[in-house]
Amino acid sequence: MNFKEHVGLNFIRPDVNRPGNYEFVNSGVWLVSQFKQLGVKWNRLAFSWVLIQPEKGIFNWLPYDQIVDTCSKEGIEILATIGGHFDNPPVPAWAGKTLAEVIKSNPKALEVFIESLVQRYRKYIHHWEVLNEPADFHKGLTVTDYVDKILKPCYCIIKSIDSNAKILPCSYRHLPVIGNKDVFWAAAREYCDVHNIHIYVDWGIFRKQPTTDEEVKEAMNFRELMKEHGEEDKNFWVTEIGWWGTASLTGSIYEFYRKDPISRIELKPFYTGKEIIEHPIVHREDRLRAEWMKNLFPRIFSVPGCEKVFLWTSMDEFEGGYDPNAIYGRSVEGKAVRKVDLWGIIAGDKTWRKSAFVLSEILKDP
Repeated sequence: MNFKEHVGLNFIRPDVNRPGNYEFVNSGVWLVSQFKQLGVKWNRLAFSWVLIQPEKGIFNWLPYDQIVDTCSKEGIEILATIGGHFDNPPVPAWAGKTLAEVIKSNPKALEVFIESLVQRYRKYIHHWEVLNEPADFHKGLTVTDYVDKILKPCYCIIKSIDSNAKILPCSYRHLPVIGNKDVFWAAAREYCDVHNIHIYVDWGIFRKQPTTDEEVKEAMNFRELMKEHGEEDKNFWVTEIGWWGTASLTGSIYEFYRKDPISRIELKPFYTGKEIIEHPIVHREDRLRAEWMKNLFPRIFSVPGCEKVFLWTSMDEFEGGYDPNAIYGRSVEGKAVRKVDLWGIIAGDKTWRKSAFVLSEILKDP
Protein backbone atom coordinates (compact mmCIF):
# COMPACT_ATOMS: atom_id res chain seq x y z
CA MET A 1 0.00 0.00 0.00
CA ASN A 2 1.24 3.50 -0.84
CA PHE A 3 0.80 5.13 2.58
CA LYS A 4 1.79 8.54 1.23
CA GLU A 5 -1.63 8.88 -0.42
CA HIS A 6 -3.50 7.97 2.75
CA VAL A 7 -1.53 9.20 5.77
CA GLY A 8 -1.78 12.84 6.82
CA LEU A 9 -0.37 14.96 9.61
CA ASN A 10 -2.09 17.63 11.64
CA PHE A 11 -0.30 20.97 11.28
CA ILE A 12 -0.02 23.25 14.33
CA ARG A 13 -2.89 25.00 16.05
CA PRO A 14 -3.42 28.61 14.93
CA ASP A 15 -5.70 29.38 17.85
CA VAL A 16 -5.66 32.86 19.33
CA ASN A 17 -4.46 33.00 22.95
CA ARG A 18 -3.19 29.41 22.74
CA PRO A 19 0.45 28.24 22.72
CA GLY A 20 0.56 27.08 19.08
CA ASN A 21 -0.32 30.49 17.66
CA TYR A 22 3.24 31.85 17.77
CA GLU A 23 4.82 29.10 15.66
CA PHE A 24 1.79 29.00 13.35
CA VAL A 25 2.19 32.67 12.49
CA ASN A 26 5.99 32.79 12.52
CA SER A 27 7.10 29.32 11.38
CA GLY A 28 4.24 28.08 9.20
CA VAL A 29 6.23 28.06 5.96
CA TRP A 30 9.18 26.35 7.66
CA LEU A 31 6.83 23.68 9.01
CA VAL A 32 5.46 23.00 5.52
CA SER A 33 9.07 22.39 4.44
CA GLN A 34 9.27 19.72 7.14
CA PHE A 35 6.13 18.08 5.78
CA LYS A 36 7.89 17.94 2.42
CA GLN A 37 11.02 16.38 3.92
CA LEU A 38 8.96 13.88 5.88
CA GLY A 39 7.13 12.85 2.72
CA VAL A 40 3.73 13.94 4.09
CA LYS A 41 1.27 14.67 1.29
CA TRP A 42 -1.79 15.57 3.39
CA ASN A 43 -1.99 18.47 5.85
CA ARG A 44 -4.97 19.01 8.16
CA LEU A 45 -5.02 22.76 8.63
CA ALA A 46 -7.47 24.66 10.84
CA PHE A 47 -8.73 28.05 9.64
CA SER A 48 -9.38 30.13 12.75
CA TRP A 49 -12.24 32.60 12.33
CA VAL A 50 -10.89 34.56 15.31
CA LEU A 51 -7.43 34.90 13.75
CA ILE A 52 -8.62 35.61 10.21
CA GLN A 53 -11.41 38.10 10.96
CA PRO A 54 -10.61 39.89 14.25
CA GLU A 55 -12.88 42.80 13.28
CA LYS A 56 -16.04 42.95 11.22
CA GLY A 57 -15.19 43.44 7.56
CA ILE A 58 -11.44 43.14 8.17
CA PHE A 59 -9.64 39.95 7.11
CA ASN A 60 -6.05 38.94 7.88
CA TRP A 61 -5.15 36.19 5.41
CA LEU A 62 -1.37 36.61 5.48
CA PRO A 63 -0.20 33.57 7.50
CA TYR A 64 -2.70 31.34 5.70
CA ASP A 65 -1.78 32.66 2.26
CA GLN A 66 1.85 31.79 2.94
CA ILE A 67 1.05 28.29 4.19
CA VAL A 68 -1.48 27.46 1.46
CA ASP A 69 0.82 28.79 -1.26
CA THR A 70 3.76 26.76 0.04
CA CYS A 71 1.66 23.61 0.32
CA SER A 72 0.51 24.10 -3.28
CA LYS A 73 4.09 24.52 -4.52
CA GLU A 74 5.23 21.43 -2.60
CA GLY A 75 2.34 19.23 -3.79
CA ILE A 76 0.79 18.93 -0.32
CA GLU A 77 -3.00 18.58 -0.20
CA ILE A 78 -4.97 20.37 2.52
CA LEU A 79 -7.89 19.20 4.58
CA ALA A 80 -9.23 22.55 5.80
CA THR A 81 -11.02 22.61 9.14
CA ILE A 82 -13.46 25.52 9.33
CA GLY A 83 -12.88 27.30 12.63
CA GLY A 84 -9.88 26.91 14.91
CA HIS A 85 -9.36 24.14 17.43
CA PHE A 86 -9.60 25.93 20.76
CA ASP A 87 -9.62 29.68 20.12
CA ASN A 88 -10.12 31.85 23.18
CA PRO A 89 -12.64 33.45 22.71
CA PRO A 90 -14.29 30.76 20.53
CA VAL A 91 -15.63 33.25 17.95
CA PRO A 92 -14.67 36.84 17.07
CA ALA A 93 -15.93 39.18 19.78
CA TRP A 94 -17.69 41.38 17.22
CA ALA A 95 -19.79 38.41 16.02
CA GLY A 96 -20.93 37.14 19.42
CA LYS A 97 -19.80 35.41 22.59
CA THR A 98 -20.33 31.82 21.46
CA LEU A 99 -21.00 30.00 18.22
CA ALA A 100 -24.42 29.03 19.57
CA GLU A 101 -25.18 32.73 19.97
CA VAL A 102 -23.88 33.54 16.48
CA ILE A 103 -26.07 31.00 14.66
CA LYS A 104 -29.09 32.21 16.62
CA SER A 105 -28.64 35.97 16.39
CA ASN A 106 -26.01 36.66 13.74
CA PRO A 107 -25.87 33.72 11.28
CA LYS A 108 -24.96 35.94 8.34
CA ALA A 109 -21.60 36.71 9.96
CA LEU A 110 -20.62 33.04 9.88
CA GLU A 111 -21.87 32.61 6.33
CA VAL A 112 -19.85 35.60 5.11
CA PHE A 113 -16.71 34.16 6.71
CA ILE A 114 -17.24 30.74 5.13
CA GLU A 115 -17.95 32.18 1.70
CA SER A 116 -14.89 34.46 1.92
CA LEU A 117 -12.70 31.57 3.04
CA VAL A 118 -13.80 29.14 0.35
CA GLN A 119 -13.69 31.75 -2.42
CA ARG A 120 -10.16 32.75 -1.50
CA TYR A 121 -8.75 29.21 -1.58
CA ARG A 122 -11.08 27.52 -4.07
CA LYS A 123 -8.20 26.80 -6.49
CA TYR A 124 -6.08 25.14 -3.82
CA ILE A 125 -8.37 23.45 -1.28
CA HIS A 126 -11.00 20.87 -2.21
CA HIS A 127 -11.58 19.08 1.11
CA TRP A 128 -13.38 20.83 3.96
CA GLU A 129 -14.14 19.72 7.52
CA VAL A 130 -16.94 21.59 9.30
CA LEU A 131 -15.67 22.37 12.83
CA ASN A 132 -13.19 20.48 14.94
CA GLU A 133 -14.66 19.22 18.24
CA PRO A 134 -17.82 21.17 19.11
CA ALA A 135 -18.55 18.92 22.10
CA ASP A 136 -15.47 20.27 23.86
CA PHE A 137 -15.20 23.72 22.36
CA HIS A 138 -18.60 25.10 21.35
CA LYS A 139 -20.77 24.79 24.41
CA GLY A 140 -24.50 25.37 24.04
CA LEU A 141 -24.83 23.85 20.58
CA THR A 142 -27.22 20.98 20.02
CA VAL A 143 -26.76 18.18 17.49
CA THR A 144 -29.66 19.60 15.50
CA ASP A 145 -28.13 23.10 15.62
CA TYR A 146 -24.87 21.72 14.29
CA VAL A 147 -26.47 19.92 11.35
CA ASP A 148 -29.16 22.43 10.38
CA LYS A 149 -27.42 25.73 11.09
CA ILE A 150 -23.74 24.94 10.53
CA LEU A 151 -23.11 21.79 8.48
CA LYS A 152 -25.90 22.35 5.92
CA PRO A 153 -25.12 26.04 5.23
CA CYS A 154 -21.41 25.21 4.95
CA TYR A 155 -22.12 22.38 2.55
CA CYS A 156 -24.33 24.53 0.34
CA ILE A 157 -21.88 27.46 0.30
CA ILE A 158 -18.87 25.25 -0.47
CA LYS A 159 -20.63 23.28 -3.20
CA SER A 160 -21.90 26.48 -4.83
CA ILE A 161 -18.28 27.64 -5.16
CA ASP A 162 -16.61 24.28 -5.86
CA SER A 163 -19.04 21.57 -6.92
CA ASN A 164 -16.30 18.92 -6.77
CA ALA A 165 -15.29 19.71 -3.20
CA LYS A 166 -15.60 17.01 -0.55
CA ILE A 167 -17.17 17.93 2.80
CA LEU A 168 -16.61 16.16 6.12
CA PRO A 169 -18.62 16.77 9.29
CA CYS A 170 -16.86 17.10 12.62
CA SER A 171 -15.68 13.96 14.38
CA TYR A 172 -18.77 11.88 15.17
CA ARG A 173 -17.53 11.27 18.70
CA HIS A 174 -17.30 15.03 19.22
CA LEU A 175 -20.74 16.12 18.07
CA PRO A 176 -22.39 18.56 20.50
CA VAL A 177 -23.28 16.95 23.80
CA ILE A 178 -26.81 18.35 23.78
CA GLY A 179 -29.30 16.20 21.88
CA ASN A 180 -29.39 12.67 20.50
CA LYS A 181 -26.48 11.71 18.24
CA ASP A 182 -28.71 9.27 16.37
CA VAL A 183 -30.53 12.14 14.66
CA PHE A 184 -27.26 13.13 13.00
CA TRP A 185 -27.28 10.32 10.46
CA ALA A 186 -30.54 11.01 8.68
CA ALA A 187 -30.29 14.79 9.03
CA ALA A 188 -26.73 14.98 7.67
CA ARG A 189 -27.03 12.29 4.99
CA GLU A 190 -27.18 14.66 2.01
CA TYR A 191 -24.75 17.18 3.49
CA CYS A 192 -21.49 15.26 3.85
CA ASP A 193 -19.41 13.25 1.41
CA VAL A 194 -17.06 11.53 3.83
CA HIS A 195 -17.53 10.65 7.50
CA ASN A 196 -15.09 11.54 10.26
CA ILE A 197 -13.88 10.28 13.62
CA HIS A 198 -11.10 11.04 16.14
CA ILE A 199 -9.49 8.10 17.93
CA TYR A 200 -7.52 8.36 21.17
CA VAL A 201 -7.27 5.12 23.14
CA ASP A 202 -6.80 4.90 26.93
CA TRP A 203 -6.88 8.65 27.46
CA GLY A 204 -5.05 9.42 30.69
CA ILE A 205 -3.23 6.08 30.95
CA PHE A 206 0.37 5.31 30.07
CA ARG A 207 0.30 2.31 27.74
CA LYS A 208 3.16 -0.17 28.12
CA GLN A 209 2.71 -1.91 24.78
CA PRO A 210 2.50 -0.04 21.45
CA THR A 211 -0.20 -2.29 20.01
CA THR A 212 -3.16 -0.97 18.03
CA ASP A 213 -5.91 -3.51 18.72
CA GLU A 214 -8.12 -0.91 20.36
CA GLU A 215 -7.64 1.72 17.64
CA VAL A 216 -8.54 -0.79 14.95
CA LYS A 217 -11.54 -1.93 17.01
CA GLU A 218 -12.81 1.65 17.28
CA ALA A 219 -12.44 2.14 13.54
CA MET A 220 -14.32 -1.10 12.86
CA ASN A 221 -17.08 -0.13 15.29
CA PHE A 222 -17.49 3.20 13.55
CA ARG A 223 -17.69 1.48 10.18
CA GLU A 224 -20.44 -0.79 11.56
CA LEU A 225 -22.29 2.28 12.85
CA MET A 226 -22.13 3.78 9.35
CA LYS A 227 -23.58 0.58 7.91
CA GLU A 228 -26.37 0.49 10.48
CA HIS A 229 -27.42 3.96 9.32
CA GLY A 230 -27.22 3.22 5.60
CA GLU A 231 -23.93 5.06 5.01
CA GLU A 232 -21.82 2.10 3.89
CA ASP A 233 -21.39 3.65 0.43
CA LYS A 234 -19.27 6.44 1.97
CA ASN A 235 -15.67 6.35 3.19
CA PHE A 236 -14.49 7.73 6.50
CA TRP A 237 -11.37 9.61 7.57
CA VAL A 238 -9.70 9.47 10.97
CA THR A 239 -8.76 13.14 11.13
CA GLU A 240 -7.04 12.81 14.50
CA ILE A 241 -5.28 9.86 16.07
CA GLY A 242 -2.50 9.99 18.63
CA TRP A 243 -0.46 8.38 21.39
CA TRP A 244 -1.67 9.95 24.63
CA GLY A 245 1.65 9.58 26.45
CA THR A 246 3.16 12.34 24.34
CA ALA A 247 0.78 14.90 25.85
CA SER A 248 2.10 17.74 28.02
CA LEU A 249 4.14 16.81 31.10
CA THR A 250 2.56 19.76 32.88
CA GLY A 251 -0.89 19.37 31.32
CA SER A 252 -2.69 16.10 30.68
CA ILE A 253 0.04 13.90 32.17
CA TYR A 254 0.37 16.03 35.29
CA GLU A 255 -3.42 15.99 35.73
CA PHE A 256 -3.51 12.18 35.80
CA TYR A 257 -0.18 11.41 37.47
CA ARG A 258 2.00 13.05 40.07
CA LYS A 259 4.58 10.28 39.78
CA ASP A 260 5.38 8.32 36.63
CA PRO A 261 4.08 4.76 37.31
CA ILE A 262 6.84 3.21 35.20
CA SER A 263 10.03 5.09 36.13
CA ARG A 264 8.68 6.47 39.45
CA ILE A 265 9.98 9.91 38.49
CA GLU A 266 8.21 12.70 40.40
CA LEU A 267 6.47 15.10 38.00
CA LYS A 268 6.61 18.86 38.43
CA PRO A 269 4.04 21.51 37.47
CA PHE A 270 6.60 23.43 35.42
CA TYR A 271 9.98 22.94 33.74
CA THR A 272 12.41 24.93 31.66
CA GLY A 273 12.14 24.43 27.92
CA LYS A 274 15.40 22.46 27.90
CA GLU A 275 14.21 20.20 30.72
CA ILE A 276 11.05 19.39 28.77
CA ILE A 277 12.89 18.57 25.53
CA GLU A 278 15.33 16.31 27.39
CA HIS A 279 12.86 14.72 29.84
CA PRO A 280 13.12 10.88 29.94
CA ILE A 281 9.34 10.43 29.90
CA VAL A 282 9.09 12.52 26.73
CA HIS A 283 11.75 10.33 25.06
CA ARG A 284 10.20 7.07 26.27
CA GLU A 285 6.71 7.92 25.08
CA ASP A 286 8.00 9.07 21.70
CA ARG A 287 9.84 5.74 21.26
CA LEU A 288 6.62 3.91 22.05
CA ARG A 289 4.69 6.12 19.64
CA ALA A 290 7.18 5.30 16.88
CA GLU A 291 6.59 1.56 17.37
CA TRP A 292 2.83 2.13 17.61
CA MET A 293 2.84 3.96 14.26
CA LYS A 294 4.53 1.03 12.53
CA ASN A 295 1.73 -1.20 13.78
CA LEU A 296 -1.08 1.29 13.23
CA PHE A 297 -1.10 2.22 9.58
CA PRO A 298 -1.04 -1.24 7.95
CA ARG A 299 -3.82 -2.41 10.27
CA ILE A 300 -6.20 0.52 10.32
CA PHE A 301 -6.32 0.75 6.53
CA SER A 302 -7.52 -2.84 6.46
CA VAL A 303 -10.83 -1.57 7.90
CA PRO A 304 -13.30 -1.21 4.98
CA GLY A 305 -13.92 2.41 4.08
CA CYS A 306 -10.99 3.84 6.06
CA GLU A 307 -9.51 6.15 3.44
CA LYS A 308 -7.21 8.57 5.29
CA VAL A 309 -5.65 8.87 8.75
CA PHE A 310 -4.14 12.07 10.19
CA LEU A 311 -1.61 11.77 13.01
CA TRP A 312 -1.77 14.27 15.87
CA THR A 313 0.43 16.28 15.57
CA SER A 314 3.38 17.82 13.72
CA MET A 315 5.17 20.05 16.24
CA ASP A 316 5.27 20.95 19.93
CA GLU A 317 3.47 24.14 20.88
CA PHE A 318 5.51 26.38 23.18
CA GLU A 319 3.81 29.67 24.00
CA GLY A 320 5.84 32.50 22.50
CA GLY A 321 8.10 29.96 20.83
CA TYR A 322 10.60 27.57 22.38
CA ASP A 323 13.13 29.08 24.78
CA PRO A 324 15.45 26.61 26.58
CA ASN A 325 15.58 28.83 29.67
CA ALA A 326 11.96 29.96 29.91
CA ILE A 327 9.56 28.29 32.36
CA TYR A 328 6.63 26.34 30.90
CA GLY A 329 3.75 24.60 32.61
CA ARG A 330 1.17 25.69 35.12
CA SER A 331 1.37 28.57 37.54
CA VAL A 332 2.05 27.66 41.17
CA GLU A 333 2.08 30.30 43.90
CA GLY A 334 2.01 33.09 41.34
CA LYS A 335 5.07 31.89 39.41
CA ALA A 336 5.00 33.27 35.84
CA VAL A 337 4.98 30.41 33.35
CA ARG A 338 4.17 29.88 29.68
CA LYS A 339 1.83 27.24 28.29
CA VAL A 340 3.09 24.20 26.41
CA ASP A 341 1.65 21.22 24.52
CA LEU A 342 3.98 18.37 23.58
CA TRP A 343 2.27 16.13 21.03
CA GLY A 344 4.74 16.97 18.25
CA ILE A 345 6.79 14.48 16.27
CA ILE A 346 8.97 17.57 15.79
CA ALA A 347 10.24 18.94 19.10
CA GLY A 348 9.90 22.56 20.15
CA ASP A 349 13.57 23.16 19.31
CA LYS A 350 12.71 22.13 15.71
CA THR A 351 14.56 18.83 15.78
CA TRP A 352 12.95 15.60 14.60
CA ARG A 353 12.01 13.07 17.24
CA LYS A 354 12.34 9.33 16.62
CA SER A 355 8.67 9.17 15.57
CA ALA A 356 9.34 11.71 12.81
CA PHE A 357 12.09 9.53 11.32
CA VAL A 358 9.81 6.50 11.54
CA LEU A 359 6.97 8.35 9.81
CA SER A 360 9.37 9.34 7.05
CA GLU A 361 10.31 5.68 6.54
CA ILE A 362 6.65 4.64 6.49
CA LEU A 363 5.88 7.20 3.81
CA LYS A 364 8.70 6.26 1.48
CA ASP A 365 7.50 5.13 -1.93
CA PRO A 366 7.17 1.34 -2.08
